Amino acid sequence: MTSPRFRFRLVPAGLALFCLPLLPQVVEARPNPGGVGGPASGLGVRPGAGVGRPGVGYGGVGGPYSGAGVRPGAGWGAPGPGLTRAPVAAYGAAAYHPAWNGGGYWAARPWSYGWYGATPVVWAAAAGVAGTAAITAAVNASAAASSVVIVVPGTAYQLNYAAVVGLPNSRVRFTYINAGLAVSATGDCQMGLLDGLAAIGVRAQLLNAACTVAYGPGV
Repeated sequence: MTSPRFRFRLVPAGLALFCLPLLPQVVEARPNPGGVGGPASGLGVRPGAGVGRPGVGYGGVGGPYSGAGVRPGAGWGAPGPGLTRAPVAAYGAAAYHPAWNGGGYWAARPWSYGWYGATPVVWAAAAGVAGTAAITAAVNASAAASSVVIVVPGTAYQLNYAAVVGLPNSRVRFTYINAGLAVSATGDCQMGLLDGLAAIGVRAQLLNAACTVAYGPGV
């Protein structure tokens, strides 16, 4: 029996490379494509990409740095006339203030108010004076016309509601017009006194109007 013979052949170097086991391919590192979100999310939405132009008010997509047009308050505008609360100094100054339009007179009177209703005390109820609603409506209508006077119901007097000042112990100071002349007066809204005398007739109507402006609920 013949011994097996081993034969060796030289293989070209170029061909030997194809005989080696296949190695895993090296994957080239690529940046994360990212998505819609913040500045660290990748190559998605770039800072500055947004909807609209400066001043539109809709802003951009994302946070406050994400787009053109993101400006606090843009598109809403400034407070309009009549929305600003009248300063304390405006009350009793006998001058019109724009904030009183639309019922704004009653909201910020700088003294205690609200207790004087339709028939708040005995003297007013006995005198049959005008109700709170009538005085309130007259003040609101006058303010809407940029005026500072109202006609006192049942009288020829004109009360300067912008001159009314509430004083301690439920007293009141005001100015009214009688026969074309401006007259200053003081009153006690609890006792029913006008310039120290009991208010009756048209004087009761005048005092009631001043007390309603000073202490009425404004409704």
